[in-house]
Amino acid sequence: MTASIHFLVTSLFNKIGRGGLLLLIGLYLVTPLGVAAQDGFETEKQLNYFRIWGFVKYFHPASALGQVQADSLFLAYLPKVDSAANQKQANLVFRQLLRAVGVPQGEKVKAQKNEPKGAFLLKNLDEAWRTKNKFLSSENRKLLDQIFEHRFTGEKHYYTYVRNNPFGGTMPHEPEYAYKPEENLPYPLRMLALAKLKAFIDYLYPYKHLLDENWDAVVGQYIPLFAQCSSREQYERLLLAVNARLDDTQAYPFFRQLHYREKLFKNHFFPPFDYQLAQQKIIVTAIIDEALCKRSNIRRGDVIEALDSVAVGEWGQALNAVLSVSNESALWARVGEWGDNLLFRSEDPVMQVRLTRGEEQLTTTLRLMDPSASAKAKLIDSYFKKKLAPPAKKNKGLVYAAKGIAYFRIDDTFRMIKDETSEEDFRLMDSLFTRAAKGKGMIFDMRGEPDNSDFVYYYAFKKFGRPNHYFARYYQLNPHHLGTYRLLTQPEVYYPTEITPEDVVYPGKVVLLVNGATHSIGEWHTMSLQRLFPGSITLGQPSAGADGDVKKITLPGNYTVGVSGNGVYYPNNAVTQRLGVRVDEEVQPTVKGILQRRDELLEKAVELINGEGKNEVKE
Repeated sequence: MTASIHFLVTSLFNKIGRGGLLLLIGLYLVTPLGVAAQDGFETEKQLNYFRIWGFVKYFHPASALGQVQADSLFLAYLPKVDSAANQKQANLVFRQLLRAVGVPQGEKVKAQKNEPKGAFLLKNLDEAWRTKNKFLSSENRKLLDQIFEHRFTGEKHYYTYVRNNPFGGTMPHEPEYAYKPEENLPYPLRMLALAKLKAFIDYLYPYKHLLDENWDAVVGQYIPLFAQCSSREQYERLLLAVNARLDDTQAYPFFRQLHYREKLFKNHFFPPFDYQLAQQKIIVTAIIDEALCKRSNIRRGDVIEALDSVAVGEWGQALNAVLSVSNESALWARVGEWGDNLLFRSEDPVMQVRLTRGEEQLTTTLRLMDPSASAKAKLIDSYFKKKLAPPAKKNKGLVYAAKGIAYFRIDDTFRMIKDETSEEDFRLMDSLFTRAAKGKGMIFDMRGEPDNSDFVYYYAFKKFGRPNHYFARYYQLNPHHLGTYRLLTQPEVYYPTEITPEDVVYPGKVVLLVNGATHSIGEWHTMSLQRLFPGSITLGQPSAGADGDVKKITLPGNYTVGVSGNGVYYPNNAVTQRLGVRVDEEVQPTVKGILQRRDELLEKAVELINGEGKNEVKE
């Protein structure tokens, strides 16, 4: 077994255990066992080339101004790096590259003032690779230091400045290098892809320090695999696996763009029923194909515990090795998406399932649907059209979870306004909040995608906000030193300065509901609500742990990787990435609750509001 494969097997074993690992080996794990070994020198040489090239791309003024094309530079010197037979020869190539781009002219960059205190996020900084790296010659270390001292510090960087979006977006001037799906990318572009992703994470990802594994070590282990990749399918496997190492729910959707997704996940055939997940089990909630379910002995209410003798929980953990998520709650909130079909892995339309029906335990042969068959496609289309159809008549007013308890769903707030004039919308929302505030409790259900960001930012703040509503610390990429992040103190980042808040102190109880589907802007709004209502209780499971605007980069083959692009912390510097928003009381949905069609989090919220005692104010 090569060193690269040994590293991957060991890290995956530690992450998902023996059972999950056995599921992945031979299925869609990234490592073809026939890959020839690459010695340590070759990997270290390439890793240092990636480091130097990424540094020049993001720090050298000629690159930052678009005068030197970073991709062309990489492709021009890659053959020379490949040909270097020893450390001395490698350093000669590095010196040629650094001298070719030259030492920038002008005065040295002056240090920034740390005002206010804690104004900069420096946790990703790692200068040792260029200042103390024994692989690099002293001359090359000096050249790198001179470039750093004369680095580009402007806002409009050729590779980071996105017009009209200072917080995120797709990084500019990254060519697609599109090839037909059946064509493998040539070796230089595969290496460029890995080098691009390394530099992107090094300098534009604020949470590199929170990764489960050292990023340089990960890239170093994948260098020989990218170099020897023999097919487009294998290239996609490699991209999928590296993307998973980002440990960021913002990067989760990456797999959906893969040409060989169906082959990698072996998921052409779909279950003939709809389902939900609870306690790492699959609960059949509705029948899509009655004939197939009858032949399979599947009924609504069945609880599936194992697929082809593999426990559902074990398979979910195996997926964690190839899907990027910030935490386990985010994983289980997503792998049950029917359209992604990640759990029902089968190369043919049958699989064995073990299930519980009431007190009875059964093993049956599940017959799966082929969505490419027109009759099955019609059944699927009909079912989901009915399931997702909006109500014929939408209630424009307040919804109550119980007597005197107003209930706001973050994905169902747009219906409350007319969206014609801002004045009228403010009047409508003020009226609704005034009525809600007369009750004994309010519930804000944050388990979904916000359908109107104004609901919290403008309307809730206007009614219940106070001056200086700094509910978070938001760190944006610092152009003065890429790889670091600067605290944004402008009030409009946190609240609308054109509005004078009414500072209404609500005497009732407020409960916020969150789970793994509370994601990004939903997490941001939850933090704001926690500040608006200091005595609120946050119930549920950890949120997605992926706050901050998304930054994306295009990789060769026309693949896009997205990550949380800015740093978000609580005012006390408590991190939200990976962990999610603050949860005061964890409540997990149960199989029993889903079978009874109950919303156990909502029930718990009503119970808390109806109970005795007042909420304690949290600092």
